Amino acid sequence: MDNSYNNIGLMDKNQLLKIFDFLNEQLKANQLQLEITIYGGSIMTMVYDNRPATKDIDCVFSLSNSKLLENILDLTKFTFNLSDNWINEEIKEPLKSIIKEDKETFRLYSNLKILKPKAEQLLAMKILAARPEPSKDFVDAYILCKELNITTKAALLSIFESYIPITLLGERQRIFIKYLGEDLGYDWQ
Repeated sequence: MDNSYNNIGLMDKNQLLKIFDFLNEQLKANQLQLEITIYGGSIMTMVYDNRPATKDIDCVFSLSNSKLLENILDLTKFTFNLSDNWINEEIKEPLKSIIKEDKETFRLYSNLKILKPKAEQLLAMKILAARPEPSKDFVDAYILCKELNITTKAALLSIFESYIPITLLGERQRIFIKYLGEDLGYDWQ
């Protein structure tokens, strides 16, 4: 594994907002409009105040002038002294499993629109991922269950299958859900 990924400077909520402000100014200067959907740690850092910081921005960009956008992203990386992996588009792969996307506007700038998935979709994606520590999937799922007032396994599975085919629920996810229920104080066998 590439060790440079572990040495990324973490971005807190304040830093993320500065980065988005800067991106908007660069887009404006170049007369570009951009829509970006953010997922994962950046959402948990900015919306749920769950994490003090995130190491990257999991996102998907709308189509635009890709060469100009690449230059703007490089300038942002340089300006904020970010690592090579500060933008993570690997989220595109698990998004292929999504039946539907429920996005809402998170922030609107003059030239930048930031969307985020609704909490239910984010929870379904966390369950599908069900990665072990040091991933924050478990903590994030716990917070999202609290936020959505989910108290039963049936309610959790209903949310899951409204976004992701139930056939993708495997042994790893089953164990994840069982322990999630335990931590929430329920018996989700």
